[in-house]
Amino acid sequence: MLDRKDLKGMIKALKKGEVVWYAPDHDYGPRSSVFVPLFAVEQAATTTGTWMLARMSGACLVPFVPRRKPDGKGYQLIILPPECSPPLDDAETTAAWMNKVVEKCIMMAPEQYMWLHRRFKTRPEGVPSRY
Repeated sequence: MLDRKDLKGMIKALKKGEVVWYAPDHDYGPRSSVFVPLFAVEQAATTTGTWMLARMSGACLVPFVPRRKPDGKGYQLIILPPECSPPLDDAETTAAWMNKVVEKCIMMAPEQYMWLHRRFKTRPEGVPSRY
């Protein structure tokens, strides 16, 4: 099991063809984040981790959505088509693209998204908190 901060370990695993799960929709704080749109929030702190991992490993990105079954007994895993050529021009471009993918995934089951997570806690300097 890799620690979420073990970027070198993740890159090594990806280069070996292993699977790495990374949550691009979490607010990891100001360090290693850029501010790009997510839904109606114009400046959402978004990790640069997706950009770094894809650029340094060459791995495909495979978005997926776990949805709770209506009977509450388990999950259905919806796997979207892999993206093997994401826009990697710079961290902002990749983060904005990734947020569009995240929006699409959330909209598949918005009632099941973890809205209680303080996704917008990190704000640009001088911008008031949303909480």
